[in-house]
Amino acid sequence: MNAQLLENHHEETAVEDPSAPTPRTDEATFRFASYGRALIGHGIKATLDAERARRLGLGPAARQLLAERPPGSILAGVVPFDRAADPFLFVPQQVEDLPMRGLTHGGQETSTVAEVVGEYNPQFICAAGAAIDRIKTGTVEKVVLARSLEVFADKEWNPESVWQRLYQQNPAGHSFTIGLPQEEASIVGNSPELIAGVLRGQLTSHPLAGSAPRLTDRTQDQKAAAVLAGSAKNLAEHEFVVRHISTALRSVAKDLIVPSGPDLLPTGQMWHLGTLIRASLYKGLGSLDAALAIHPTPAICGSPTAAAQALISELEPDARGFYGGLVGWMNRDGEGEWALLLRSAVLNGNRATLHAGAGIVADSDPFDEHSETAAKFRTMLCALGVDRAGSSL
Repeated sequence: MNAQLLENHHEETAVEDPSAPTPRTDEATFRFASYGRALIGHGIKATLDAERARRLGLGPAARQLLAERPPGSILAGVVPFDRAADPFLFVPQQVEDLPMRGLTHGGQETSTVAEVVGEYNPQFICAAGAAIDRIKTGTVEKVVLARSLEVFADKEWNPESVWQRLYQQNPAGHSFTIGLPQEEASIVGNSPELIAGVLRGQLTSHPLAGSAPRLTDRTQDQKAAAVLAGSAKNLAEHEFVVRHISTALRSVAKDLIVPSGPDLLPTGQMWHLGTLIRASLYKGLGSLDAALAIHPTPAICGSPTAAAQALISELEPDARGFYGGLVGWMNRDGEGEWALLLRSAVLNGNRATLHAGAGIVADSDPFDEHSETAAKFRTMLCALGVDRAGSSL
């Protein structure tokens, strides 16, 4: 993130909104690390009213709330996977913009993992099989199904420590924590996927679709990357997602630059196919407007969107909540970053609830999709101190 965007935050002295939830004073309410810097929000000055968002639309309501705040204010938080559900977006009382290099030396206390629940999930395999049947009958072209996993520790999880370990695993990703309102829970994660970033009117989106697990042997790992890069199935899936996002972005931006093919993006646990899209955002709009224009993408939902979302509601046992949604921040000029909320966990006391998903198409194998979700769980499991390297869960 650009330090100049936030240079005035430390001097802000506006009066706290009495209608806002009681700030959590034990820890920061918001952390978002990218490009070597961390944006850290403390307290809650004002929240985005759900009724205002429904009346005006989420993007306009967010811009209106920021326009009412002093210069230097930002809006931060999360948007759910289901666009009909209420977001949690707020203006922090104070914001710091700090280099991550000075933040990753302390706060590394760990909890001892006592139990992992849900490693093998036969319900997910059955749901994937049912989804394949629907796809073959023409009900839907693709659907992304997710499953959950729970990790219990001997003491309460420390969100800051988990956040720092996630950043150290993948400093090129977008590491975040959000303290949920009036709860003891926090969301923590490290997303490899930037949905919308805006700086001085220039929009960047980096959609990912198509993935393969990293391997410990360097030669085998490079072979896995080469197989992914040449996979007709994954390339077709990726091209579809990029085409969908490029079309959607034309409603909020112009002068799109879309590369002809994807690059390989490595994270600590996965290889991904990614395409970096650039454009010029229309004046008057912000980074959240751009993110909402393409949310949810086929990479986290499926296609057609409405049919895939209906099938997800039918086949997944629980609502996703904020998993698969958006996490990030925006300033009064519309600049900011919004990442896809994945590779994440909800920390509540000594319990961590993880989610991971896989894209189901006509030629998918339910057991392979289960293994893909297992590979995606590894990012959070490693940050929680659970070693599952080489395991298929």
